[in-house]
Amino acid sequence: MPSIFAVTLQMPRGNTETIYPRALVLAGIRKYVDNKMYRAAYLACRSHMVDMNILHDHFPSQFMANISLFIDQVKKVEYIDEFLSRLRNEDVSETLYKNTLKIAVPDVAVSDAPKSEAPGNANKTAPQDNKVNRICDAFLSVLASRIDTNLRNLVTTHVCKSPPDLDSGLQLVAKLREKSTGQAEEAVEHMCFLTDAYRLYDHALGLYDLELTLMVAQQAQKDPREYLPFLQKLQAMPTLRRQYEIDNYLGRVRKALRSLHTLQAYEELKLYAIKHTLYNDALELYKYQPELLRDMSHLYADYLYDQSNYKEAAIIYESLSLYEPAYQSYKLAHQWRECIYCASLVPLSKDQMNSLAHSLATTLTDETKDYISAAHIHAQHLQDIPTAARLLCCGNQFGDACRLLVLHGKQSLVNDIVDSALGNAMGSMIHLLADCKAQLNTQVPRIRELRVHRANDPLGFYGGDPTAGMAEGDADIPDNVSLAPTDASTMAGQSMFTRYTGNTSSSRKTSKTRRREERKRARGKKGTVYEEEYLVNSVRRLIERVNGAIDEGETLIQALLRRGMRERAALVQHHLDEVLGMCRDCLDDVFEVTKEKGVGVSGTDVEGSIGDDGGLGRERPSGGEGVFWDSLQQSLRGKGREPPVIKEFRKLAILGG
Repeated sequence: MPSIFAVTLQMPRGNTETIYPRALVLAGIRKYVDNKMYRAAYLACRSHMVDMNILHDHFPSQFMANISLFIDQVKKVEYIDEFLSRLRNEDVSETLYKNTLKIAVPDVAVSDAPKSEAPGNANKTAPQDNKVNRICDAFLSVLASRIDTNLRNLVTTHVCKSPPDLDSGLQLVAKLREKSTGQAEEAVEHMCFLTDAYRLYDHALGLYDLELTLMVAQQAQKDPREYLPFLQKLQAMPTLRRQYEIDNYLGRVRKALRSLHTLQAYEELKLYAIKHTLYNDALELYKYQPELLRDMSHLYADYLYDQSNYKEAAIIYESLSLYEPAYQSYKLAHQWRECIYCASLVPLSKDQMNSLAHSLATTLTDETKDYISAAHIHAQHLQDIPTAARLLCCGNQFGDACRLLVLHGKQSLVNDIVDSALGNAMGSMIHLLADCKAQLNTQVPRIRELRVHRANDPLGFYGGDPTAGMAEGDADIPDNVSLAPTDASTMAGQSMFTRYTGNTSSSRKTSKTRRREERKRARGKKGTVYEEEYLVNSVRRLIERVNGAIDEGETLIQALLRRGMRERAALVQHHLDEVLGMCRDCLDDVFEVTKEKGVGVSGTDVEGSIGDDGGLGRERPSGGEGVFWDSLQQSLRGKGREPPVIKEFRKLAILGG
């Protein structure tokens, strides 16, 4: 019975069963669509619970060109409404029903269609992200001339857009009200059925049409005490004031602000802008009115100051020539140059300027560690040259410190200030390099040891003991039962790491378990499965720290040589070169640098043995197991292990470099 897509089967006992194979049903629907038999295709979808999007998705260009034919064939308003309400932005021919499509030679009815427009062709000419709106717009253009017979379909089309175009639907009702109150009420009633009545009421109110709003409220069966006094109050207002009240009621604060601007109610607008933080919108409205713009800018600067956005507040204050609040804001923002400039324009007394400069220098030294800027303040504004030189030395600017002392006739202080600072800097550098050397000597061999252990005994490395899946208190095993793992016990699952990835009841972890596992991963405690990852990241951070010390070391070595401290300079250069050499030597081992692409941990062929799911043969689990999954995937694929680049250290030839 091909006309009803049925297959009748006779069972051995003689009774018969009629079934409707999904593939057969879909093949029939596609054939109906190809032959433009849309009513038959629609009824088949309706009878067999097939997604109605296939009526469009199977042959989009043909469907869009024959919407009028579709409406004529389907006829019933309820059927058209059902089709429109089931539209969604998905190509079901490529997702839901892709596996049921049989590629065959096109029928005669569609043989002349271009290849890109052939039914079932994956090369769809129109994007699917706006499919619903495209179809709805096409229906609207056809239904516009059929208001008398398809009014409900017109309303449904507006509501079924994504997002629903309720304003256009209500505007249609407003036009109908001028011609026929009955049709308008029918349309409103249908819209209230399709969407939330209170939402529809707000949209009608937003059109500033009080009669339409009243009609919606009545059809929605709202309590008259809820809306009549409010609508009567609005009706008595002038137009602009009414628009402001409506926008404010609906929470459309920017529109309400523009209405106040049109009303020329500046004081009210100012309070409204402060209440809803609409300073930028207000500034745009008054950009051609200097006095009001200045007043609003001052309010905005005060707001930014209260929000601790001191830098932007100071910029506005300065632009308004309000130098006292400007310099105070710049001070809080640590903008010392701008602060001193604005303070000079207040103007402050000499004692106040000195106090301000001291305060700025102290903040730069203690909080931001900007020793160079603090030195500039002491030298240029406080005339305290020795302190400025000491700060320059703290900032590793030994040459500038010497120059500054000589420039102001204080060359006698070079020995006391610069030489002592060089000694302190050398001690700090040697201590840093010694710590790095000790860390490398400890962590690199441990990483090698862990990888040997993983290669020789992966089950033990990942904690795959036979009792791992048991709850605490259930680990009592009879003495006559062997716990030794066998080939059968270890290979029965999809992976040897079943403790973490097996599909057991313990795989359902709470967010608390996940957070606890993340903390364990971050700590990388010795003996845990996260130790290797932690050590690798620790070595990476060490190399970054050494890279950051190279420039400082080069400057220190040159300064030591200039002051005749050759042995100290040679010692610093030797230790720095030694640590950099250790970093280069450990790159291949720690970060597993290989010459061949696709070779990962322990020489494993990543592409051959590790799938797209991370090499574990299953989807990523949730909870605490997901944290281990991420760590293991990173280890197996080598993600995040690109070796860091070690900066070049330029040794001095005069030290034998």
